[in-house]
Amino acid sequence: MTYQNSQEKDGFEIRLYFLEEYQPIDWDFETEEQEKEFYDKIERGEYLYFCAKVTACKNGIELHSEYLGGCVYEGETDFMACGYYEDMTNEAIEGAKKAIKELTT
Repeated sequence: MTYQNSQEKDGFEIRLYFLEEYQPIDWDFETEEQEKEFYDKIERGEYLYFCAKVTACKNGIELHSEYLGGCVYEGETDFMACGYYEDMTNEAIEGAKKAIKELTT
């Protein structure tokens, strides 16, 4: 597991992890050249292939995590700029709020 980033949102610490992805890439390429170039970029580290984990924490306690597998991006910044990251962050916060409510009632 590779820890990538931490930020604060709505009173929660949001942690981003890039996990090793075990599922094979199942994409259709128009040509064999495109496919070879794509895999070469992953091999050279120009593209990252990972499973994203976004966790909402409070006082260092992980309360809820969201996962998204099969991610291919040029890096952390590109992933964080995509809509998936924002959606995962919002879902993690909602899950954390629910966990807190369940723990305190």
